[in-house]
Amino acid sequence: LTGSFVPDLIVSMSSQMWLHLQTDESVGSIGFKVNYKEIEKESCGDPGTPLYGIREGDGFSNRDVLRFECQFGFELIGEKSIICQENNQWSANIPICIFPCLSNFTAPMGTVLSPDYPEGYGNNLNCIWTIISDPGSRIHLSFNDFDLESQFDFLAVKDGDSPDSPIIGTFTGAEVPSHLTSNGHILRLEFQADHSMSGRGFNITYNTFGHNECPDPGVPINARRFGDNFQLGSSISVICEEGFIKTQGTETITCMLMDGKVMWSGPIPKCGAPCGGHFSSPSGVILSPGWPGYYKDSLNCEWVIEAEPGHSIKITFERFQTELNYDVLEVHDGPNLLSPLLGSYNGTQVPQFLFSSSNFIYLLFTTDNSRSNNGFKIHYESVTVNTYSCLDPGIPVHGRRYGHDFSIGSTVSFSCDPGYRLSHEEPLLCEKNHWWSHPLPTCDALCGGDVRGPSGTILSPGYPDLYPNSLNCTWTVDVTHGKG
Repeated sequence: LTGSFVPDLIVSMSSQMWLHLQTDESVGSIGFKVNYKEIEKESCGDPGTPLYGIREGDGFSNRDVLRFECQFGFELIGEKSIICQENNQWSANIPICIFPCLSNFTAPMGTVLSPDYPEGYGNNLNCIWTIISDPGSRIHLSFNDFDLESQFDFLAVKDGDSPDSPIIGTFTGAEVPSHLTSNGHILRLEFQADHSMSGRGFNITYNTFGHNECPDPGVPINARRFGDNFQLGSSISVICEEGFIKTQGTETITCMLMDGKVMWSGPIPKCGAPCGGHFSSPSGVILSPGWPGYYKDSLNCEWVIEAEPGHSIKITFERFQTELNYDVLEVHDGPNLLSPLLGSYNGTQVPQFLFSSSNFIYLLFTTDNSRSNNGFKIHYESVTVNTYSCLDPGIPVHGRRYGHDFSIGSTVSFSCDPGYRLSHEEPLLCEKNHWWSHPLPTCDALCGGDVRGPSGTILSPGYPDLYPNSLNCTWTVDVTHGKG
């Protein structure tokens, strides 16, 4: 196995299985996570159910048959039924359910998906969807997700049902388009993909509305909307969620008559995560720019968190994923870049908590001009230090902690999630100087080993970060004799 294609299941013919990973000296990748489970010897295992699909049958033994169909509006690609063969392998992979490439929609609301969304739409496509509403009404499109190969794959939206109808908009790349509204009661969506790369695709919802009302503007991402009346003269307002600021539009928009058309007085407000800022509230959230999507290239963002004098600051990493080795978050114990460095982080490995020794913390996030990732979500709060205990040591990434007493003389211990091992197993002791006796251990995915037990997990080294180059790892999986 190599690349990204894998079968649904691999089943052994005996109670042992051997896995071998070999890598070269060049580009690494995310690697793999393999779950294994002990099953009866004459069994093929559970192959799962297709996304947007329905399965009939729950037997996985030799000669058992499973049948599949798709939810309404989807087409089945692959075998409608599969049989568990005597070699403990299914006769075929489970089918997939894809959205059709040609279709008419007449319901007052619905969803349009690119083929095989969100797994990638493939190549050489020419899809046409027509949305038809009642005469006298109009149609509103909301783009929930949009990711096409830039400059080569396109979605065109036309105001009518013919190829020559006026074009409202043509879209490519990964930028989510604005909401679109038809002038008439028919919209035509034309999607073209070339012969090479593909993106994730798109997810578009539509609804219809009358001529004396404005379209439902939706609820902006990262915001709350107040007001559900869209009739002429009504207004709605939008407030950004914690950690976000308004990046487009005004807080309130009104449905009004302009140039003979009923429309909103302005675009629906948008909320985004800022690149830097100064925070002095007792608690809050810091987000990477673009959150919850990917951050942009070539960023240089600075945040300063200030607490009341006599307090320290605790920051908690809820989510963290950046390009390994190149997109870096620095945390400094003070108000600026010259303050002592608490830690420099990239990839996915971060502590659960960090504490300042003063009432300031400075964060610097820098990215290069290539790959990006999801970024981070960090909570901060002002805290007072207890002179009779140590600070919370945190919990290792992919691990668990045992013990919640951090007073002087107390100990805490740790374990790891399946597939990971502790870097050291010695418990941490809270010493009289208010420091723990050792640094927080880490949970690491190792290169090879013997794996025993009825079920478990095998991870490529460094998972979910990229695995290193020039590896040669071997795992042996051993389950109960007579099982598979």
